[in-house]
Amino acid sequence: MSRPALFLFGVGLNVKAVCFIIVLVAIFINEFLIYFLQSQRWPRLPLLHRNAPEKEQVLLLVSDPQIQGYEDEPLFPVGSLTRWDSDRYLSKTFSYAYNYVQPDIVIFLGDLFDEGSKAQIEEYESTFKRFQAIFAAAKNVKKLYLPGDNDIGGEGRDVRTVMKIKRFVNHFEELEGVVKFGFIDYVKMDLKSHGLPAEKVETAHFLSRRLTSEIRILINHETVMSSQKHFSWPVLKLIHPKFIISGHWHKLGVILCDDCMKDDLYSWNIERHGLAHVTEFEDIDLRGKYNLTEILVPTCSYRMGVPDMGYGVAIVSADGHLKYSVLWLPSRYIVLYSYGIVILLISFLWIFDKCPSGLVRRKGS
Repeated sequence: MSRPALFLFGVGLNVKAVCFIIVLVAIFINEFLIYFLQSQRWPRLPLLHRNAPEKEQVLLLVSDPQIQGYEDEPLFPVGSLTRWDSDRYLSKTFSYAYNYVQPDIVIFLGDLFDEGSKAQIEEYESTFKRFQAIFAAAKNVKKLYLPGDNDIGGEGRDVRTVMKIKRFVNHFEELEGVVKFGFIDYVKMDLKSHGLPAEKVETAHFLSRRLTSEIRILINHETVMSSQKHFSWPVLKLIHPKFIISGHWHKLGVILCDDCMKDDLYSWNIERHGLAHVTEFEDIDLRGKYNLTEILVPTCSYRMGVPDMGYGVAIVSADGHLKYSVLWLPSRYIVLYSYGIVILLISFLWIFDKCPSGLVRRKGS
């Protein structure tokens, strides 16, 4: 007869029952409770003008989800498990973030797929369906999509091609353009941090003729306010954005400048701030004549190798004020490590239960 391994409320439980309880508790904590508790730590939203996008807009910013593909992941069954776990983490955290913020618009800042640039047709279609399922909570809200280098190439030896660009456009939307929503002109561009081809200036000139709003937000995958003004000034001069939103680097940051919009090539006193542990909404005044701010949104995927993941939240008012914060997410790797500890504990209990009774010390033997 199996020895009781634990007494709970006066009832002796055998090893199988104890192991079952341990597994249930671990799953409940790791797959449900942790997400709920983390959402309770998110910054309290200020008083908002709900359903009034002509006065105030709430932006939910999704950067570098990089839905895992099929070529770089391990073979079955490990690859299927890692894709499932990554998808589930993104889906659960996005659902929490979306319901918490209830945004007017969701902006995807590029690197939507991890292998979008090299995926085969069937792989791309499968990843796209998974992407739609992961972010299904935003099905009925306005969305904007930017491409990243993982989506259409352009980094290192991963060359961009017409096919890659066309495939992204067919599944999502055009790479560049002006989208007017409420009192904001969202200017989508595909700029690199270093280097400004002549055709990008021509694109900016074309887009500038479609601008009608005083508040303009430039959204780009890579950082626009690089170390040298001449890399971005020809575009900034034409678009004249109030602020910029970008991703790519997987970490939260903000670039501030009081004189960057002066019409010269030397006024570029940028200040970089990490804001790695921001827990409240930061207030930024967009009404200055020459000031410019760029927000770098962190990745929302735990697979990117950074300790801090989150979704950006920006609240833009028609009077020129911006509030910004991040909804930080729980560490998935700590959870996965805890499952390893659970397995070790269960293994120990199982071995203990299988030990011959003669090898177990008895009181008075």
